[in-house]
Amino acid sequence: MDISYLDLLMAQQEEFAAEVGGGGGVWVVADVVDGALAPVTLEALGLARTLADSLGAYVYGVLLGEGITALAQTLYQAGADGVRVADDPLLGRFALEPYLKVLSDLFEQERPEVVIFGATPQGSALAPRLAQRTGGGLIERITRASLDEATRTVVGAVPIYGGEYFELLACPAARPQFLTITPGAFPAPFMDTRRRGEPSSLPVEPVTPRVRLLGVAEGFAPPPLPLKRAPLIVAAGRQAGDFESVRALASVLGAQVAGDRGAYDAGWIGREQVVDVRGTTVAPQVYIAVGIQGDTFHNAAIEEARYIVAIHPDPEAPIFEVADLCVEAQPAQFLPELLEALKSGKT
Repeated sequence: MDISYLDLLMAQQEEFAAEVGGGGGVWVVADVVDGALAPVTLEALGLARTLADSLGAYVYGVLLGEGITALAQTLYQAGADGVRVADDPLLGRFALEPYLKVLSDLFEQERPEVVIFGATPQGSALAPRLAQRTGGGLIERITRASLDEATRTVVGAVPIYGGEYFELLACPAARPQFLTITPGAFPAPFMDTRRRGEPSSLPVEPVTPRVRLLGVAEGFAPPPLPLKRAPLIVAAGRQAGDFESVRALASVLGAQVAGDRGAYDAGWIGREQVVDVRGTTVAPQVYIAVGIQGDTFHNAAIEEARYIVAIHPDPEAPIFEVADLCVEAQPAQFLPELLEALKSGKT
C-alpha cells in the first residue's frame, strides 16, 4: 500500500488532536455570531498557535452557545489541539453570569497560561471579570504580541495617540495572562481542512442572572450624551448676539449646545459646556461656531471635528482659519434666516 509521508503526517495530526488532554496551554474563547465563528476568533487562534509553539504548549478552543458543537471542527482546522464545548439552551443568548460560570470553573480546573478573547462586546465583558476572579493579568485591545521566552510572558502592543505610537504592556507576575485582540490586527491562520478532533463537553449549571429584563421603563428620560461624544454641536461666542437663536438652531438640527469662554462668562452656558482645551475637547461630525472669534485654546479643542462651520462678522477672525465653511455675517441677522429656511425645507 503506497502511503506518502504527507498522508502519514496528516493522519498523525488528526489522531493527536483527538487525544490532547487539558491543563496549562494557550486558550481561545470563541465569539459566535448568528451561528458562525466571528473572524476575530480565527485571528486569535493564529496568535495562540504562534505563542504555543514558542512555549511548547497546546492550543485549546472554547465554544459556548446553543447548537454550536459542529463549529469545533473549524477550531481544529485553525490550529486548536483540543476544544471544549458548552452547548446548552441556557447559553443560546449571551448573558454574563452563565458564561462567566462556565469559563471560571473551566479555568480554575485547567490553569491556563494565556487566554485570548476578541476585543468584541462579549470578549470585553468577560476578560476583565475572569482576570479578577482568577487573579490573572489583562492587556486589552492589543494589535501586536511577542513573547519573553525566559519568563513565558506575553508582551502586548497597544496603539496610543491615534496609532502613531505603541505602548508595550505585560503581566510578568500574573497568571493566567488574559488578552483581548483588536479585530483585523492579526492574520487569520492557514485552515488545514484535514485536521480533526473530538471536542469535550463542558457542564452547564443554571445560574440566576444578577440583571434581568423586566420590561420597558415608563416616564424615564436617558441622560444627555456627554459633549465630548456629541455628533453635532452648535456653539456660541460673545458675538452670537441672540443666544435663543443659537438654542433654536441646535433644537432644529438635533444638536447639543455649547460655547466658548465668552459664552460662559455671559452666563449662557454651564462650565461643562465650554469647548476649550482647559474645558472640553470635542470631535463631532459637524461643529457650528456662531459668533466665536476662535482663540488658540478653543481652536485646539475642535481640531478633531470632521466638519466645521463658522459664522462670524470679522473676516480676519481666527476661527475662519480652521473652518471648512466660512459665513461672514452678523449671527443675529443670519440665524433667523437660516432657521426659517430649515423649517420651510428650503435648504
